Amino acid sequence: MKIKSLVIILFIIFPVITLFPGTAPEGYSLFPEMEGFSFDGKMETYTPDTLFEYINGGADLFLNFEFVKLHSLRYKSEDGGEITADIYIHSDLSNGFGIYTQERPTEDVFIEIGTEGYYEEGLLNFFKGPAYVKISSFDLGKNEELILKKLAEGISGKIAQPKGYPAIFSKFPSENRVSGSEKFININFLGHSFLNRVYSREYSNGGKILRLFVIKNNSVSESEKVLSKYTEFVKGKSGLIKKEGKIVTFTDPYYKNKGKMNFLISGNILIGMFCDDLELFLKMARHIINKD
Repeated sequence: MKIKSLVIILFIIFPVITLFPGTAPEGYSLFPEMEGFSFDGKMETYTPDTLFEYINGGADLFLNFEFVKLHSLRYKSEDGGEITADIYIHSDLSNGFGIYTQERPTEDVFIEIGTEGYYEEGLLNFFKGPAYVKISSFDLGKNEELILKKLAEGISGKIAQPKGYPAIFSKFPSENRVSGSEKFININFLGHSFLNRVYSREYSNGGKILRLFVIKNNSVSESEKVLSKYTEFVKGKSGLIKKEGKIVTFTDPYYKNKGKMNFLISGNILIGMFCDDLELFLKMARHIINKD
């Protein structure tokens, strides 16, 4: 009788061991345990084909930044508080940073979790490497901020990639920069299909905000091709193209109120900015070129 019972027990146990060979499913390792909290249900994973099931109205924005997968897990406290932690994984650092900047507040309220993050009542978001982490909570009481920061730091520590912004920003001028204005747009910058993988930063100049941007292409010919598509578009709208030395200037028909658009090619780097002051543009462009 005892032998028969043992056989039944082993029959039950061994299939479980086969299904779960001692390692947690992919993604679980990114979620730390929290004192006073337990995992509420299983982790959910979404791919580009299923993301709309989770964020139907916002899926396209994430897909524009080369979304790879989402791991989502809920926590529940002993006294009924709830936390949802969503870890969006994108193709690279630039896209992880880019999607984060789409939702980041304009005010300088950033915290040093991951590379950069921010806390608002009920939520804490940050990015690190290709990961964009969104944490939301309900009914955590007066210790909400401390709890969310502790969880965020725990998740950040489990993301293997180092902290840091896309390296190209180290070449941008720092003088008069608008804090927190850095962005990466993966596709359709300014609504133009030929302007892709664009890094930008804003600057304050005499009460005006200027936006300097860089497209780092694979070759000189690719930079020339991008600029050629832009100038052909402008010509097609009866616009005039002016060239002074290496600088190409024109008015974008969609952004006439922003002043002249200036472009300069330096190798595989294409530098642009709306600015009526040609010397100022040249000064800022040279800063990038000299650091390249």
